[in-house]
Amino acid sequence: MNLFPAVLFLSLAAFSVTAQEMLPPVKNINAQVQPDVFDSSSALEPLVISTREKAETAFTKEGLDVLLKEVNLEQQVVVLFAWRGSGQDRMEVQIAESFPEQVTFLYLPGRTRDLRSHVYAYAVRKNVKWSADTGNRRTPR
Repeated sequence: MNLFPAVLFLSLAAFSVTAQEMLPPVKNINAQVQPDVFDSSSALEPLVISTREKAETAFTKEGLDVLLKEVNLEQQVVVLFAWRGSGQDRMEVQIAESFPEQVTFLYLPGRTRDLRSHVYAYAVRKNVKWSADTGNRRTPR
């Protein structure tokens, strides 16, 4: 009796991944935003976008076109950080090795007193746990 087809099928089934799992856990999106997103988002409290309607209010027409080409809103959410602060402010992404992955968006405040606008948009797979954190007590504007 030939067991090879049955063993092959079971092996493939055990290692199969869904389409959602094939997406990266987090992806940087470079799209233009509306000026009013600075009122509803910050470096530690992002705007979470899961529908096209909400994306239309946050992104410009050109930015929305870029976003919809790169993001599948059925499988991903957009996490949008927008704030005004030091020109040296940065946002870093840390991915913990676990399944599903855990992503931490780390706000790193700058030391200069110049005021600059910062926008960071990320597509995050829906089954990924994420959080925003900072290593500094200074609150972003």
